[in-house]
Amino acid sequence: MSTHDPREHIRGIHQILISDKKRIGFLFGAGTSFGTGMQTVSVPAIQKMTKIIVAEVEAHSPEFAAAIKEIQSETELLKAGFNIETLLSSIEAKRAVIGAGKLNGLDSTAFSKLATLVKTRVVKLVSVHDNLLADDRKKLAHARLANWVQKARRRFPVEIFTTNYDYLFEIALEGSGIPYFDGFSGSFEPFFCPEAVEDVEAYPHLVKLWKMHGSIGWTYRDSDKAVIRQKSAPEDSILIYPSHLKYSTSKKQPYVGLIDRLCAFLQQDDAVLFTCGYSFGDDHINERIVTSLRRGANSHVIAMYYDEVWTEDQKCVFGLAEEANNVRGLATYETGGKMSVYGLRHAVIGGRFGEWRLRDEPKSPESIRISQYFDEDAAIPSEEVGERKGDEHWEGTGRFLLPDFRKLTEFLNDLSSSDGPASTL
Repeated sequence: MSTHDPREHIRGIHQILISDKKRIGFLFGAGTSFGTGMQTVSVPAIQKMTKIIVAEVEAHSPEFAAAIKEIQSETELLKAGFNIETLLSSIEAKRAVIGAGKLNGLDSTAFSKLATLVKTRVVKLVSVHDNLLADDRKKLAHARLANWVQKARRRFPVEIFTTNYDYLFEIALEGSGIPYFDGFSGSFEPFFCPEAVEDVEAYPHLVKLWKMHGSIGWTYRDSDKAVIRQKSAPEDSILIYPSHLKYSTSKKQPYVGLIDRLCAFLQQDDAVLFTCGYSFGDDHINERIVTSLRRGANSHVIAMYYDEVWTEDQKCVFGLAEEANNVRGLATYETGGKMSVYGLRHAVIGGRFGEWRLRDEPKSPESIRISQYFDEDAAIPSEEVGERKGDEHWEGTGRFLLPDFRKLTEFLNDLSSSDGPASTL
């Protein structure tokens, strides 16, 4: 099996982060809301959230339970992943076309009640900010990311793309006093402004925060067909994408506009997109990433991929080790070597799959401490009878730590601290 030395690639990441020529972006998924660094503040990952909400909806009424089962079967027949987003998309689409008839045993009124119930449960699960004290906000892994962003002196501000619905990134950025633009304009009822998203140069010095799947607080104003943001928006009116929603032809859906922004970012010269907590479960986003990488001159994606999975019989397996793994396929065959995937035990770099393995034993302290990003396996005892000092066999294998959002944010802060106050990080 081929191998990759983590030290070599960490040095490459370091150079990317300190280069003022690079455009740095992050794509964060549900794993970053789950791995907050605080046990009391955690949003369930999308699949667990789906299981929780489906169980609660099924317990609500037999009619809803039967409808959910039918929708799940329909989704699987279309070879689409069943989760809370595809469920809501199906509910909204059917409610829009049902008229006076019935689908899945429900009429229009029942579909409206089902949508309200699902959205209310989503809001409850992701509203972890309600339990955050002022001191707690500084303990979040998101706060460490904001600390790094604040210290960064870059020609091009960082762009943060996230599929999460919660307020954790907003809380972290605002807690550090970092001005940012999220696509909305206004004060009383801020409205989504697709023109400003397309022309980001209108806000050249601001960090960008793009919530690609919508957010709690986003709602639809029927009077002028606008998407607005309200802190106290009704729970049953939240917008979660992708879903079937009506918009006037003169207004671009936020979902479409933000997907386009991700593509535009990746097609820029010297753009590097880091992903973390994103499992590449959204085929639409994946397809646009692949297309944009092909079109971009020298852009690149570096995916911090948390691929540890526990089977039903409590065996630990690593997704990237499977040849059929879709993320491995993206990096190996579809992106022409312009996407690197850093798993916990394996990596795909330059289109080549291999195991993480140090080529030689660490000697004197290095400029970037190995323990910041790599946890070496213990040496293997000698097979000879008895144990004597020095008999252990060093393998150089280990666990790459940065797919864990908490470790990634610690790593960023350690790098900036080690470079001192004059750092360009």
